[in-house]
Amino acid sequence: MKTHLFTLLIAISSFVCHSQNVDILLRQKIPMRDGINLSADIYLPEDNSQPLPVILSYTPYLNDMSVKRGMFFAKEGYIFVSLDLRGRGNSEGEFFPFEKDGQDGFDAINWIADQPWSNGEVGMMGGSYLGMVQWMTLKEMPEALKTITPTAPVGPGIDFPKSNGSFNNYTLQWLSYTDGKGLNSNMFGNGDYWQRKAKKKIAEGLAFKDWDKIVFGERNPIFQKWITHPDFDEYWQSFYPLPKHYNRIDIPILTITGYYDADQPGALKYYEDHMKYGNQDGKNEHYLVFGPWSHRGTRRPVSDLWGLKFDDSSKLDMLQLHLEWFNWIFKDGDKPKILKNRINHFVMERDEWDHSEDFYSLANDSLTFFLSSPETPAVSLYNAGQLISTKPGKEMPDHYIFNPLDTTTQTTAKNDFLIRPIPSVLKNSLIYVSNPLQEEIELIGQIELGAYISLNVKDTDIKVSYYEIRETGKTIYLGNDIVRARYRNSLEKSKLVKPGEIELYTFNTTYFTNIKLLKSSRIALLIGPSDGISNQRNYHSGKDVSEETKADAVTA
Repeated sequence: MKTHLFTLLIAISSFVCHSQNVDILLRQKIPMRDGINLSADIYLPEDNSQPLPVILSYTPYLNDMSVKRGMFFAKEGYIFVSLDLRGRGNSEGEFFPFEKDGQDGFDAINWIADQPWSNGEVGMMGGSYLGMVQWMTLKEMPEALKTITPTAPVGPGIDFPKSNGSFNNYTLQWLSYTDGKGLNSNMFGNGDYWQRKAKKKIAEGLAFKDWDKIVFGERNPIFQKWITHPDFDEYWQSFYPLPKHYNRIDIPILTITGYYDADQPGALKYYEDHMKYGNQDGKNEHYLVFGPWSHRGTRRPVSDLWGLKFDDSSKLDMLQLHLEWFNWIFKDGDKPKILKNRINHFVMERDEWDHSEDFYSLANDSLTFFLSSPETPAVSLYNAGQLISTKPGKEMPDHYIFNPLDTTTQTTAKNDFLIRPIPSVLKNSLIYVSNPLQEEIELIGQIELGAYISLNVKDTDIKVSYYEIRETGKTIYLGNDIVRARYRNSLEKSKLVKPGEIELYTFNTTYFTNIKLLKSSRIALLIGPSDGISNQRNYHSGKDVSEETKADAVTA
């Protein structure tokens, strides 16, 4: 095991807060090339006579949500601009997610750079959708854009509004949040209503394409357009930078994501594509920060997440980190001290930060197991299959059965899911458990499973989950992955299964994690159907999954 000893230094900006008053210009019109005006709220240090660098936050969640950040950065000697996306808040036009965000971002930055209060240098910040639009804007290469700091950036078609080729109920829930000009927070947060409708959809075996009518009694045009693109096709791919764009990037980038961030796949796609296609100077200036954070926690870290606890050093002050980053870029300040190398990651259970040059230098070894069950059906925790270190001899295959009309095992998310015990008796699933570990190891990176699988149906959704089972009996969730069988080879083009044919399925899109596994712990692997109440239901017929109903159901 690699051991690292170092002192974590708390990053403190070398720039003193000006604590000055702030002027706010509300609903300023920024013209787009097609005549539409977007609405911006602009925060400026009071009585400032010098042009200053500008920080842009470009949001579908309304400019009013940026007041705290606007005041903070204006007091630190920056101009802060919060910009409503097209069709949102006080901006004109129609909101259709993704489709004109990059183009509008380009036009907005050019306008900002020409204002008398701007020195012509712009940085962008924000998380989730606000992280994604930074990449979309950078793709357009506005000259005044000098840095982006995408936090938990959405990966369109990768992690939202679908993941692993499957849509889920949250797709429409988010669209309800951003419907119209305002924020429909109460509708979005009405969990009992959404759950009741989800149970109705599953119990009655209704088609996923009718989810909008089930919830609201009418069609949602955005939802309907999205579900006509189940493959990761040209529609989704068009929102990402191309290799030629990555090769032109020459500005510093700070990417932030979490081990439990739902948009981690998007963050890593942008990062890995940049590392693959970028020029060396651009790649050298791309920094990545990983922490034990949820999606929300990438902006507001906590030390107690869903049952797991972390040292307070994991809770970075994200506003302060951004201030130090912008001071480094725009004001010749020191580089943030947390950025000791290009990849900076918190080790759970060791409760320390670690730093590496690239992904390839993160770990110094690999751990490989083989599945074996010569004397057990591998269907319960106490009659489990084995994870063994040597390749087994010839064994009979294990199998499970899943009827998509069976709703008796469906689960909903709970607040303690990271430490929830594995059921002693499993339904529709297989389990394999290792011998106790002989020493502590640090698990870092992404777990991969290769399994030879034969189906009797044309399609199904298969989920694998990984756990650490400690000597005390405590269970720690390590990650999961889902493969929709028709996308076993590629998300870009579906290929239905030939029933009875044995094929290698690779589960290799688990989330990146970094946790110390304790001596005497066991590693457990579960394989079964993906049948959660929030998921798009796969009825195994081979039709477009959004079109399927219970009439199409086939037992796998």
